[in-house]
Amino acid sequence: MSAGALRQFRALLVKDLRLELHTRETGSSMVLFAVAAMVIFQFAIGTRTDETTPFAGGILWATLAFTAVLGVGRTYAPEREQGVLDGLLAAPVSRMTLMVSKAVAIACYMLAVEVVAVPVAGIFFLEDAFVADLGLLLVVCLLANAGIGILGALFGSMSLFSRARELVLPVLFLPAIVPVVIAAAGATHAVAGVSNDMAEYRGFCLFLAVYALVFGLVAYATYPYVFDD
Repeated sequence: MSAGALRQFRALLVKDLRLELHTRETGSSMVLFAVAAMVIFQFAIGTRTDETTPFAGGILWATLAFTAVLGVGRTYAPEREQGVLDGLLAAPVSRMTLMVSKAVAIACYMLAVEVVAVPVAGIFFLEDAFVADLGLLLVVCLLANAGIGILGALFGSMSLFSRARELVLPVLFLPAIVPVVIAAAGATHAVAGVSNDMAEYRGFCLFLAVYALVFGLVAYATYPYVFDD
């Protein structure tokens, strides 16, 4: 990335993050949704079994997947509602720079949610202490967020001009992140609680990294044409 593109990326990312810090609409909604969903899971599953640790990873990442849909749906909302997108598309800004800034913004939103959601999931669903596993879980979150950010930026822009974008986005986005959810849940289960299967953990983390890389290449090849008429 050239120095000019790096400055543009920084400006776009700072714009998104400052807007979110000012309004606190997307982040607060995502956090509340994630906590509410896990409370529902706690009452639906936690009271019916003595051992919920095997379900912790699946519950956490299923919750985060639906939370991601909420965040991605709002990613382009300010540009669409305030007419900023037309100016960005007319400006000498690379489409890939716009895409990367949106992907990083989505990843930041997800990380903010995970700061709350991961401890809540540990308290609700893990029978043993999990503080020692937080470093390993952070790696899982960062790798999963990379894939979610790339896919969110790509499919969010594809559904942007659809009349039924609230319906189109989940239909496109959720199937694409199913492998991310499966791998992240598997990596979480491999190290959460009393489990310590590092070979399985590394395998799932490698899958997350490769998956993000593959869809990064797909986005690189297709994103410049998303906004073309």
